[in-house]
Amino acid sequence: MTVQPSDQKTSWMDTPPLTPGLKHFTGELIASLPWLDTLSNPLQSYIAKLYGDPKQLSYRVKDFLNGVWFGHPLHPVLVTVPIGAWTTTLLLDMAWLVDQNDATARSADLTLWLGLTAAFGAAATGATQWADTDGAERRTGMMHALLNTVSTGANLLSGVLRLTGQRRSAIALATTSYLITSYSAYLGGELAYSNAIGVNHVAWEGGSDDYVAVMDEKDLQAGTLTRVDAAGMPAVLIKDKNAIYAIAATCSHLGAPLDEGRYEQGVVYCPWHNSGFRVSDGGVANSPAVCGQPTFAVRVRDGKIELRRLEHA
Repeated sequence: MTVQPSDQKTSWMDTPPLTPGLKHFTGELIASLPWLDTLSNPLQSYIAKLYGDPKQLSYRVKDFLNGVWFGHPLHPVLVTVPIGAWTTTLLLDMAWLVDQNDATARSADLTLWLGLTAAFGAAATGATQWADTDGAERRTGMMHALLNTVSTGANLLSGVLRLTGQRRSAIALATTSYLITSYSAYLGGELAYSNAIGVNHVAWEGGSDDYVAVMDEKDLQAGTLTRVDAAGMPAVLIKDKNAIYAIAATCSHLGAPLDEGRYEQGVVYCPWHNSGFRVSDGGVANSPAVCGQPTFAVRVRDGKIELRRLEHA
């Protein structure tokens, strides 16, 4: 069968893949809900104002929740606690329906409340990471958050019903909540694995174990970010006083060209989301990036600047 090209003018950015069916359904669903953007705009603005500028102390909270200290996003770690706890609740609830044992009921209640407690940490880290997304990824993230809010609210009500002796109604509510959580978790996987939100965008770039010439030293202007090619890997050079530094030019956060950013006091700032990287060691100076930039050894020989990649992403 020959598939004829569509005359529809929708951008490929907003067109979901045809297969598999669940992926296509999800993409079509989110594309049909423009009000997700209406909700996202003020919320992202509020989060941005809450954390402020990278030079403010409040921004350190954003760095912590994003996982700068951890080396990769903190959110995927924390979400395992409520999902794991509520999975245990579901199993214990099913067991209670069979034996109606008091110890089983208490265990189910305990894991339900454990999941509710952990859900707040997962929400805080997720909202912080989501705040620097846009387009289809932002809409998917908003749907993910709304479903999680509904699921958490349902589990909270289930917990209250358990305290008042209405266990069967509580179990029905918690089971429904688990189904919502499962689909929301699928959306989280879409963000991470299909949309590459939270992954290291410089991880698959290569480089050379040997020094390679990239430009004439006389052509490098002090204080100006300069993009070069180091054996197929883009790098950004900066001359600061008498020293020359080089780090990977592809931002680890979402792949922005760092050479189009700005340089201040030993830090290169991304032009897209303002992630900061120290040129001395490639380390993250501030989020939303959480993975450092690969660095290069720099030498000048015969008037040429030469680079050699030093470490893995």
